[in-house]
Amino acid sequence: MIFKVVFRNLKKHPFLNLIKVVGLSLSLVGVLFILLFLRYELSYDAYHSNTQNIYRYSVTDPDFLGGKHFARLYNPGYVEDLKNEIPEIENFVRLKPVRGGLMKYGERYYGLNRAFECDSTFFNVFDAELIYGDKHNVLATPASLVITQKFAEKIFGNSDPIGQILTLPAGQYYGIAQDFTIRGIMKEFPNNSHFHPDFVATPVQDGFKYGWAWTYLVLGNNASEERVKSGIANYLIANKNPDSEKMDSEVHLQKLTEIHLYSHKLREIEQNGNARYIYVLGIAAVILILIAISNYANLNIGMAGFNAKYLFVNKLLGSSKTSATKYFLSEGSIIILLTLLTAMLISIPANALILKFYGLNLLSGNAQLLFIVVMFFAFITLFFGMLPLIKTVFSSLNSLSDKRNFVLGGKARINRMLIVLQYTFSIALIIAVIVISRQTNYAFKSSMGAEKGNVICMESVHASIQQKFEVFKEELLKYSSIESVSAMMDPPGGEANDMFPFEMEGYTVKNENATYDRIGVFPCDYSFASLFNLKFIAGQNFTENNKEIEGSGEYIINEAAVNRLNHTSAEELIGKNFKLIFSTPETNITMPAGKIIGVVKNFHLSSLRKEVEPLVMFKRDKMWLINFVVSFKPGMREQALLDMSNIWSSLFPEFPFRYEDVGVMYKNVYKAELLQARLLSIFTIIALFISSMGMFGLALIITQHKIKEIGIRKVNGARVSEILAHLNKDFVLWVIIAFVLASPVAWFAMNKWLENFAYKTNLSWWIFLLSGLLALCIVLLTVSIQSWKAATRNPVDSLRYE
Repeated sequence: MIFKVVFRNLKKHPFLNLIKVVGLSLSLVGVLFILLFLRYELSYDAYHSNTQNIYRYSVTDPDFLGGKHFARLYNPGYVEDLKNEIPEIENFVRLKPVRGGLMKYGERYYGLNRAFECDSTFFNVFDAELIYGDKHNVLATPASLVITQKFAEKIFGNSDPIGQILTLPAGQYYGIAQDFTIRGIMKEFPNNSHFHPDFVATPVQDGFKYGWAWTYLVLGNNASEERVKSGIANYLIANKNPDSEKMDSEVHLQKLTEIHLYSHKLREIEQNGNARYIYVLGIAAVILILIAISNYANLNIGMAGFNAKYLFVNKLLGSSKTSATKYFLSEGSIIILLTLLTAMLISIPANALILKFYGLNLLSGNAQLLFIVVMFFAFITLFFGMLPLIKTVFSSLNSLSDKRNFVLGGKARINRMLIVLQYTFSIALIIAVIVISRQTNYAFKSSMGAEKGNVICMESVHASIQQKFEVFKEELLKYSSIESVSAMMDPPGGEANDMFPFEMEGYTVKNENATYDRIGVFPCDYSFASLFNLKFIAGQNFTENNKEIEGSGEYIINEAAVNRLNHTSAEELIGKNFKLIFSTPETNITMPAGKIIGVVKNFHLSSLRKEVEPLVMFKRDKMWLINFVVSFKPGMREQALLDMSNIWSSLFPEFPFRYEDVGVMYKNVYKAELLQARLLSIFTIIALFISSMGMFGLALIITQHKIKEIGIRKVNGARVSEILAHLNKDFVLWVIIAFVLASPVAWFAMNKWLENFAYKTNLSWWIFLLSGLLALCIVLLTVSIQSWKAATRNPVDSLRYE
């Protein structure tokens, strides 16, 4: 009987019930995908069987490269001794990046995204699914190679790659070519891994004595992290620096599962996420739930008067409050069932879009989480959505004497607190979206060449290509589509962490025990400053020649280097004698002495999260010009790419022509911020839509209960504008209160979020005002539709109502 009445009453008000279902289903979909994404972010590297015992090892030293904290370890040859010295270290593996970005098979070169030389213990530390090979011996011999399935298909197609030889070509990074034999094939590492190699290989010879490598230690089950750190420090004191009083190195161990969200060191193996973004999205999920439930509860309270006749008759017939409760719970259960079905219909295409654009299948393998979230959402929606309604109905039933006195209409029907709560959250979300979008746009505008949209980069070109850079540049500039050509050591979005000792006229070394101080360096072509439109605050640009001899060296510094060189004025440094000092046992490279000829404003090669460090730019010829950059004339992209491809094929026929837009490179740098801004924008639109639809429904309910009042006002001479103002004033007041509540909370949250950046936009007052006005306009637009209909209605019809 109850369900029959419920279905009959639901049919009487299909639009208002549709608002309930759509609002709840959109909220459920939003919350589901937020939680699924959060689970994905929090699951990084958790799939390894020994994941809780794996730590990444790094060391900082104030006397080494300015005390910078690198994610990888310098000269990690001693790590094998650590395993023998410290019993709590059960295993280790070192990953040394394969540099140059190319491998050769036959006479053809193939591009690499990421690959590593590693210890034979790789598959004993990390879990990887081998398609061919035994993890215990596949890397047992030197020069053994295990490639991924995709990389195998890229080179060999459907042919069997086992036993084939791939060659790491000689060049800038390797003195001679090195051959590796393919011993195994593995599946690609999952998306939630903090690194994704095309292959791993054991070195031809001991490759870990010198250079850099990401180093991982496997500790025993009962090992103490602090004891291991202390043991490593003691080893370093005893073996690396016998004078313990001068041992300033600090040992760091970071859990494998914390790298993705909590590691922001220099030279990370890949771009990481950020735990603060997880908190922001988690808060967004809570806000969506609260908005949806408060909206649902308010509509329930507002529509309760439509059931007055049913409740009145039941009361006269002696029905208890339990009967009324069963009725409303039955109605709520049907609404929630319809919500779940609608959410399912929305989730499937939404997941397909996420899979298409981001490669994440969030619904796959998460059945248990989906069930828990759906059941929890259904329970809290039913409980908190019905509780205010039942409380209001019981209060009315206690004083019930006449159907006309069953007062659930007008102002008493609407819970003002719930409306204020909805719009407090909505305004806070609008502020968050504006701030995050503004900061991201500021980051792009500050990034070198990203805003122009006409700069591409050929990253990590081979040494033999670098030798022909001048020819490549000369040939390209013959084409009308090409604007400028340059080259540099570090790519756009990269990190310029190299530091050289230096001498400068009038400069004294700060450390009495040191012969030289060090400063950051940036080798480049003479066109670098002009291509990227660097702003000179003193001096001039390089002369158009990369070849320099002793005494004629030209050096350009950035603003940050002015204070570093103990000066306050850029002009004072122009003309100062300057020299960089570089020497290694393997090479005989000299840096010509010369003068500082220019000072440029700080430019952001890397992310705005980091402070711009003192940097010296200097020209090089056929060396350290690893990344070619080309700008083309606006509107001539396709022609420019065709011209570049033709020149590349004629000069370097055996090498693949690979390039990337500089804007895309910076998007990869800020991919976490971009994804967060996009997700928050979507969820804010959902929240505003839910709130607006709820407000529309409430406005409809209120105007229906005030039809006679409006008719009387019109008969007594009230104008349409006065009636509109009367009907809308409460809504405006509620939004103003919500704005006052939301502003300080949003300011605090966004101020914390901006702390991620060394360079950031201001939290200007207009952002908050704009957010409040936007919310107010949405509310007025929504409720005025109903208010206008009521205000322009014939008063005779209004007075006849009911």
